[in-house]
Amino acid sequence: MKSTWNKNKHWSKEVREKIGLSLKGRVPWNKGKVGLMPPAWNKGKTMPEDVRAKISHARKGQSPWNKGKSWSQEVKQRISEAAKKRYADRQNAAAIQPA
Repeated sequence: MKSTWNKNKHWSKEVREKIGLSLKGRVPWNKGKVGLMPPAWNKGKTMPEDVRAKISHARKGQSPWNKGKSWSQEVKQRISEAAKKRYADRQNAAAIQPA
């Protein structure tokens, strides 16, 4: 299988700043557009009980990919800080919105 041309290549800081400046003020192509993609074919449909039982039976005994793996303290700290920041942002957004 052929690798992509830009794998393991990185832009310099100057180039990244130049690209960022060129994209400032640009309106995304989908800004304000609603319903561009059709809904999923199975949205709102319920699966028959026998099919659910077959899927459940097929998955019995399979363990999740991350079972038994553990994160380092540094990673746990980063995740905790990101979650706290997300929660604080959500609280601030809720406080700003008019009732």
